[in-house]
Amino acid sequence: MELELKKEQFACYQALPQLSENREETTETIVPDYLPDIARIVDASGCLFLRSREIADGKAQVSGTVRMTLLYVAEDAQGMKSFEYTLPLDETIEGRALSGSADSCLDGRLCSCEVRMLNPRKVFTRVNVELTLTPYVPASLSVCSGVKEQEAYKIETLCEKKDIGIIRAIREKDFTFSDEVLLSGTKEPIQELLRTKCALRVTDCKSIGNKIVLKGVARLDAIYLDESGNLASMSSELPFSQILDGLAEEEGETTVRASLRLTGAEIHVGSESEPDNNRAISLRLYISAFTAVREVKSVCCVADLYSTAYDLTAKTETVELCDSAALVLREQLVREKIETGAEVQTVLATDVIFSSAGVSGGGESASLRATANLRVLYLDENAVPLLSERRSEVLLETDLPGSGQARVQDMYAGEIAASVGADGVELRFPVTFAVSVAETPRYPCLQSLEAEECGKKDENVPSLVLRAMKQGERLWDIAKLYRTTVEAILAANELKEESAAVIGKLLLIPRRR
Repeated sequence: MELELKKEQFACYQALPQLSENREETTETIVPDYLPDIARIVDASGCLFLRSREIADGKAQVSGTVRMTLLYVAEDAQGMKSFEYTLPLDETIEGRALSGSADSCLDGRLCSCEVRMLNPRKVFTRVNVELTLTPYVPASLSVCSGVKEQEAYKIETLCEKKDIGIIRAIREKDFTFSDEVLLSGTKEPIQELLRTKCALRVTDCKSIGNKIVLKGVARLDAIYLDESGNLASMSSELPFSQILDGLAEEEGETTVRASLRLTGAEIHVGSESEPDNNRAISLRLYISAFTAVREVKSVCCVADLYSTAYDLTAKTETVELCDSAALVLREQLVREKIETGAEVQTVLATDVIFSSAGVSGGGESASLRATANLRVLYLDENAVPLLSERRSEVLLETDLPGSGQARVQDMYAGEIAASVGADGVELRFPVTFAVSVAETPRYPCLQSLEAEECGKKDENVPSLVLRAMKQGERLWDIAKLYRTTVEAILAANELKEESAAVIGKLLLIPRRR
């Protein structure tokens, strides 16, 4: 006869394995008619905007753009010029994990960009973009907490309290962040913006009540011509915060994993109140925030059972629930020298672009590695703008928690300190590795239970047995073996609690005959 089980059902989401794709885009671009010819390319940089992703039929369609800025020296001594152009990004990511997914977290990184002059009016551009998609599917976790006909069928249950982490909610929000940056009093006003770059970083994200409070930083780097016609630069970090809807009711400890994606940017000279203020830079960023809310629930699960009067047949399945990957931050200080081949008068800008990263090993002996392209834009002794680059390997020996699959989710350089030397520029900066460690907890779950009448009793079986408890054995194990109860063993031996039973000491075991 099949017995009815007591079950608790928890609605949740399952994070499926990430899908990663590297894409290369190329284009040829003509210099706008209003600009002079190119004499020499000084620098090219890009900013990735990922606008949307649509999932259908096991495929994800990702759309966005790479906005390029080209700095060049114009012919006929017309000074430094720049212009912007875009490369459209329409990519398809395929994977069986996308079938049935309700939502996904999209991340992207511009790994490299290369621009070369074809002729004074045309340039060739090649960029490499890494896209990462994490699908989430609705799931349900079922936990057996008991049997409804327990007393009638004389069933003994061993219950264990477990802390189970599940993804309770997925939240996404598009918002706009606007701010202004003022030049310091020692700098001349801006005549023309030549190049701007923006990058986002999450600094904190937590659940407070039924809301999610997300905090981040937008870093702005700009190169411009001042009113005297000299090249100058500025950098600033602008904090922002955003509130998203959280869980209606929290039943356990919650943590929130957050990701930020830049979908667009508008940057110009002037402020909202003073459009002609050439000592201010205004920016409006279009941002998409994705959060996964993880909650730890304490549940009581049936770990083992038996009947003192019936033969039980139990069917147990192991449920695997891919948890939201924990994000671990590790930092490494980097010190590298870039040879310039010319005397450096002024450093205008420094940049670090990461092209690849990986993890080897795990646990207490993990190695994090990344390939970084270090770039320095500077003026030589004749005030000529030049760019020097160097590739560097960053290696960090560290420890990682747990035993799950580790992956470098992101990496970014902190504030870069540049020191000018006789034959180059030394850069010192911290590199932060954001490593995701994905665990796959396995939970044994009782699916069904059947009870049958026991066979004919053996009248020759003694009703009492002398038995010593072995090392690593519990009274539960002995009670199950002789189809009695822990309470009966304690009573027969005049013990108040199980901890009073001594290993190796003989016990009276009342048993079923």
